[in-house]
Amino acid sequence: MKEIGGVEKQKKLVQVVLNEKEVPLLIKDIEGLDYEDTKYKSKEKFEYDKKIILETPWDVSTVLQNKTSKISELVDINLEKNGINDVSAKRIFSALRAKYKSSNQLDDNERAERI
Repeated sequence: MKEIGGVEKQKKLVQVVLNEKEVPLLIKDIEGLDYEDTKYKSKEKFEYDKKIILETPWDVSTVLQNKTSKISELVDINLEKNGINDVSAKRIFSALRAKYKSSNQLDDNERAERI
């Protein structure tokens, strides 16, 4: 989620889409997510999924073709495009949604609906 593949012009277009979806904030929140915040049965699987999600670069065509998708769906499509089939963003984003919904801040509640 931190890197973008492609040429410079494409990277700028993708960055605009990712900024609209608040990806930089989501990256920070995913990095700060603890195993105890999730429904994972295995800490190793949680750490593995988190690492893969954060380290998989964005595919330009995937982002631009799916820019209206929710970010959680976009992450799964991007993982597939990069040949990663053993990781799903579902549990990570479910934990983030729960964290946001339990927050008293209006921005967090709105963010929970968007992801």
